[in-house]
Amino acid sequence: MNAYTREWAGRPGEAAGRSDWEQLGGFAAGQLGRLCDVVGIDAPGRTAHQQVLCDLLGPAAARPLASPPPSPSFVSDDHTPVEFSLTFPAGAAPVLRVLVDPGCAARTLPDNARTAWAAVGRLAAQWGFCLDELTGVSDLFLPPVPHGPLTLWCALELRPGGPPGLKLYLNPGARGAGRSLETVGDAMARVGHARAFEPVRCYLKSRFPERATIMFFALDVGSWAEPRVKVYVAHHHATATEAGDAARLVPGACPDRVADLCRRIGGDEPFGRLPLISCYSFTGADTGRPTGHSIYVPVRAYVRDDQVARDHAVRLLGEYGVPSAPLDRALAALTARHLSDGVGLIPYLSLVQAGRQAPRITAYFSSEAYRVFPPRESTALVVPADGRSAMDPTTSADASADK
Repeated sequence: MNAYTREWAGRPGEAAGRSDWEQLGGFAAGQLGRLCDVVGIDAPGRTAHQQVLCDLLGPAAARPLASPPPSPSFVSDDHTPVEFSLTFPAGAAPVLRVLVDPGCAARTLPDNARTAWAAVGRLAAQWGFCLDELTGVSDLFLPPVPHGPLTLWCALELRPGGPPGLKLYLNPGARGAGRSLETVGDAMARVGHARAFEPVRCYLKSRFPERATIMFFALDVGSWAEPRVKVYVAHHHATATEAGDAARLVPGACPDRVADLCRRIGGDEPFGRLPLISCYSFTGADTGRPTGHSIYVPVRAYVRDDQVARDHAVRLLGEYGVPSAPLDRALAALTARHLSDGVGLIPYLSLVQAGRQAPRITAYFSSEAYRVFPPRESTALVVPADGRSAMDPTTSADASADK
């Protein structure tokens, strides 16, 4: 248990006892419960979502926080196998999501894959979801001897009524990192998006793997108004302008919005500490192009502390006319520490552009169950939240690119 969040564990009204919050499951479930309060999910819904989270964690849920993380999970920098996020649609209430590594307690990657597959299968059976698309690509992403660093993650979009929306994240490098472009190309053909993926494939082919790599292949499963297939691309040492250019593959996406967000956080120099990440989404019939684009900026690698990261988030929300109060309530629900006392609580800020929908902002949150990374020493020039020149650290926390 990290010292900053200890006092939250005994908050009045929490059902968990002391022994529960000293375990990974109880600690993360407590955070999730308080985040449910932020977005208006009622008590029965909150309890149900907490139970699902603990079920997904499996044996890891009962693991004492005084012990090391159950595995080097790349969901978060301190290897907590849980990450939270809030999406802020314009003119609507925030949407809460939680990402979990269901196989985090396994000792080997094959065991991780089997455990995660079983956990997803239980959820699908419980909620009546069809897993045909996952089954149709499972040989590509879940081979008998998978390569790392992950096998199958799942994210839940938590809704006030009914079952959550389920998102599955698979490793394109499961058959070897050098085959990831081939693997995703084969998968996109199987799910009916070969033609729409072609512009992305061509973009990647000239850059792979030195300048761009594929991080995740993702599927929306279950009850979605418009289910998506998504491909996540890491842009290595890209500039803000180059990240904006990557959005040109998507009709209707505004490259300037992407570049402006990146430039505000990292300036005009190449993003060398952690890469910028694009997500290309594909929906409905194959139209020959991706239908949506998201940019993920790893803000934690380019700020001194979480106060600066929070200020970036508030300014971004304000530009799109979104109130920031839910963001601050979410941060308070996760930790009682001063934001200036650490960095990494806000690992990513994201801007989503899809079709005729208004742009959406998402803020991602680390659980910090195992570690709070200290602020960086200010030694390198960056652009802070107010847009003025300032000094920023060159040393970064243990960093993994994730989404």
